[in-house]
Amino acid sequence: MKKKIAIAAMLATTLLLAACGKQSSSESKKQATFGLNTEVASLDTLKAQDPNSFDVQDALVSGLYRMNAKDQVKPDIAKGMPVKSNGNKTYTIKLRHNAKWSNGASVTANDFVYAWKRGANPATKSNYAYIIQTIVKNGDKIATGKMSANKLAVKALGKYQLQVTLQKPTPYFTSLLSFNPYFPQNEKFVEKQGNNYATSPSTMLYNGPFKLKSYRQGASSFSLTRNKKYVGPIKPKLDQLNFNVIKEAQTGLSQYESKKLDMTFLTGNLVKNNAKKAGFKTIPNSLVTYLEFNFKKGANNYLLNKNLRTAMANAIDTKQLATKILQDKSSPLTGYIPPKFVKNTATGKDFRAEGGDLSVPNKNLVQENWQKTLKQLGKKQITIQLLVDDEDWQKTTAQYLQSELQTQLKGLKIDIRSLPQQQELGMVAQGKFQMCLAQWGPDYQDPNTYLANFVTGGRTQFSDSKYDQFMSEANGKFVNDPAKRFQALHNAERQLVQTDKAIVPLNQQVYSVLQNPKLKGVHHHMVGAPFTYATAYWK
Repeated sequence: MKKKIAIAAMLATTLLLAACGKQSSSESKKQATFGLNTEVASLDTLKAQDPNSFDVQDALVSGLYRMNAKDQVKPDIAKGMPVKSNGNKTYTIKLRHNAKWSNGASVTANDFVYAWKRGANPATKSNYAYIIQTIVKNGDKIATGKMSANKLAVKALGKYQLQVTLQKPTPYFTSLLSFNPYFPQNEKFVEKQGNNYATSPSTMLYNGPFKLKSYRQGASSFSLTRNKKYVGPIKPKLDQLNFNVIKEAQTGLSQYESKKLDMTFLTGNLVKNNAKKAGFKTIPNSLVTYLEFNFKKGANNYLLNKNLRTAMANAIDTKQLATKILQDKSSPLTGYIPPKFVKNTATGKDFRAEGGDLSVPNKNLVQENWQKTLKQLGKKQITIQLLVDDEDWQKTTAQYLQSELQTQLKGLKIDIRSLPQQQELGMVAQGKFQMCLAQWGPDYQDPNTYLANFVTGGRTQFSDSKYDQFMSEANGKFVNDPAKRFQALHNAERQLVQTDKAIVPLNQQVYSVLQNPKLKGVHHHMVGAPFTYATAYWK
């Protein structure tokens, strides 16, 4: 993610604390209010790239499959699991006949064909175009303009049967089909709305359990109401879901305590101060935070210097950042792939544990690396801009990094630039940054969801032929040999983090929340959209 981006964002939800022996107003009205830490960037399933957008879309649109409460892929619009043929490159999927759009039209195979072709088309400017272009046959040629998007190898075999052919066998493709960029869109409706599609309740069509009641782009609050046309595996028990944007954790806590919100995400010392309260819990997360560098060639791009990147990596105490500065129960990260995310399918061992610690700060080498940097650059002083968004924890992390790096690397100045998240994501996507505080959450359960970000041609302009070779082996030569495939993925991660110092892993996050014990059914996922709201209910 689920860019994800550079996904770079975290969710906050809020639940009204019930008075002892009485129903809360939310409970009595069969609704709940959820807080988001940033505005929803887009409700177009092909243009979103942030967790908040994915989460809201998940309540509005149903795909072929969805993740259940145990992160297992289960049929949604699909009648069953895909039938594979052609050496596991062709997938044939039958659809339910009773799925409807909110205007009464049937959800058909053509809705998926249209959406996928629209997503692969460079003209759409989908932030997740690559997730279709690099997997579905002909997608690579469409990406480079050598072929029309209409040639994407997906077709309808009748009204309720879909067939797609992949470029090569892809072990995680079924998992991908539960992710938002593979959701359907109604061609007639989308084309009629044009650029206004999914910007208001009347310009979006829904086939999920809820639909928009009130919404405008950039809104600080909006609501969803039950979609009466919905038929599917989710059985909603609430009539309305409300969302409020609350960027500061202290504000969220205050509103939670005053019974204006439903469940609140905690950061910093708020975690420690509220850890003993009823309803406090931590939720596992596969979202990783790291320093990302722009490798664009240029006279003033000091970050092309590996000694500089190494000096910075060794100067940052990731344990102190997690336990003393953020204090949010996040964990220091020693590789790019987080612990307990995925197991090696050949050995059954956790990928991170098997790969070992690839990024451990070594204070003894900081000055050696720094002096080599200054000598190679022919400089006594350099300035680097660190781009972050406007969330509390991002600004706190940036200030810590600024202090640590400027203190230990004399002559280095770190300028912090903080922007609203949507604007910050846009700057990173366009390559208009030197160094940024990046986040990435997995879109599917495979190491490739992280590592594919740094194959030559990515947004950071990082390029290493050895890295590309390892990734090519994992997704080509060894794709049907799990043992060799996972070894190639380990080699790629080691090349990226340990050898090239192309990123500096910082921490693996968790969600720390206060939640009314009477609110149940808000499911969290380790892959794809982080939260499912449509299943929430009061006990």
